[in-house]
Amino acid sequence: MADVYASYTELAAVETEGVAYERRQALLAGSTWASIAIHGGGIEPGSGEVARAVAAGLMNFYEFAGILTTDNVRLHVTSTHFDEPIAIGIVADSDRTLSFHGFTGDGTPVTALGGLDTVRGEAIRAALTEAGFTVIDAPQEISGASPSNIVNENEIGAGVQLEMSRALRESFFPNGDLRRAMRDSRQRTEIFARYVAAIRAAMLATVPQPAPPAVGDSAPRRCGSEYGVFITDREGSILAVLNTFTRLEFFRLLNDASNATVRIVPDMDCCEQLGNVRSWRDWLHIYRNDEYVWGGPILTADWSLGQVEINAADIIAVLNRRTPHDSKSFRGTDLTDIATWLIEDGLFPDDPGHTVKVMEQSGVSGSREYTEDIGQTGDHLRKLADTGLDFTAVGSSILLLPDDWSASVGLLTDADLPDGLSVAEDGTAIATRWVVYGEEGSGVKGVAGGIHPYYGLIERSVQDSSIKDSESAQAAAQSRLNASLPVPVYIDTQEVTLSPDAGIDVARVVPGWCVDLATTTTCRDVSQRMKVTGLHVTADGAGESVKIQLGPVGSEDN
Repeated sequence: MADVYASYTELAAVETEGVAYERRQALLAGSTWASIAIHGGGIEPGSGEVARAVAAGLMNFYEFAGILTTDNVRLHVTSTHFDEPIAIGIVADSDRTLSFHGFTGDGTPVTALGGLDTVRGEAIRAALTEAGFTVIDAPQEISGASPSNIVNENEIGAGVQLEMSRALRESFFPNGDLRRAMRDSRQRTEIFARYVAAIRAAMLATVPQPAPPAVGDSAPRRCGSEYGVFITDREGSILAVLNTFTRLEFFRLLNDASNATVRIVPDMDCCEQLGNVRSWRDWLHIYRNDEYVWGGPILTADWSLGQVEINAADIIAVLNRRTPHDSKSFRGTDLTDIATWLIEDGLFPDDPGHTVKVMEQSGVSGSREYTEDIGQTGDHLRKLADTGLDFTAVGSSILLLPDDWSASVGLLTDADLPDGLSVAEDGTAIATRWVVYGEEGSGVKGVAGGIHPYYGLIERSVQDSSIKDSESAQAAAQSRLNASLPVPVYIDTQEVTLSPDAGIDVARVVPGWCVDLATTTTCRDVSQRMKVTGLHVTADGAGESVKIQLGPVGSEDN
């Protein structure tokens, strides 16, 4: 069917933005990649949701979304004539572009691959095929081969166009429901997560990583040619390059500050440099295979005969030592937006350098009040994490994501855990009915759950004085219920080292993301997606040890 409008310019002269369509974007500082869906919303339903999930925290995102109750197809403008200026600008500034579309197909779930970036396209084809998806060459009419197709109007003149059949897009949503209510509900199937993860994996395999800072004309040496450790001052000047450390240890934690420790046997020149290290003034930075894996302010330094031990914490520790610098009230606001304000307010007066990356809105709205100089910002952030939000730090970036975020970084089986593991069902964490109330005497209360047909009645009550209305208390109660039903199953790998051949890149193991786990070594078989709650890496003369803590994934379907 021929397009009603020959261009966006023609469409915008007739249709009303906010009534017929929306232009959506999420820009990631420093990104040179773009994920777009110019026929999003109800035009080619599902394409916008995939584009956003693929982009999350990795690249810039754009969607032109049809929001009419019916007849969204009239808003379709072909890719070679799509002249919407925001999209044109985002693509023009990118050197790699993915464009997601939908086509009817023959009733089978398939991706038709096109575009002029054949190298990147083949990498995505391989990743999708390995993940169990069918990929074909796009037929001429949807091949994305025209240089004037928006996907190819980037800096290299070539992008990747992914046309997803209707059957494939239906498989991304429960009951195959492509209607707006379902798409907006944030409910997605395991197939959706697997599809997105495959594309992101193909992208991550080629995303340039930051190089370690150079000293003079040469890069610093690393222990075992694997790790690079540096100390800088607040302005970024390098104070010491730690070539001779005997032990390195770092953590990543969900919803809390993490720590790192390095022990050094200094030579004479390095000894003088390390004698100038000062707590809070200087920062520790760790690279693994030239990838930045940890950074934060130094908390303590211990000088002894022939050895120096440096202990540091990540940027969340800075928020632990900051208070609100303004009084602020929120009403019916997504917890992600509240958390963003807390972080920006906490770091603004003396910013050590940071970014906030919102992977996706929490989907939980609430009302909160904060008073200047009352409470620690880190504590306020952790209270939000109790009610539907997760956060974690990677270097100077603070990532915010919903507590049911289910993107997977890979698969672990018994072969990856040669020492075995412990499966624990934590009955102490269960509640079938949660009560959350605000400040004493306020009358603010939220209740979720009740008598469970399997577990009976198990009740928990908690006070959160930052909650100011019953709607927020209700959302908090529901979030706690989602996290505690059914009985959470945890995997204890704190004392288990992953095999060096495990198919998971340590640099990508970020708390809040998930791991697919399949184990039959205990009496309790587990085959499920589990959330990474902690990472513990140690490197010393005996080699590298990697331990992961895993917990249940929160879900509205629990």
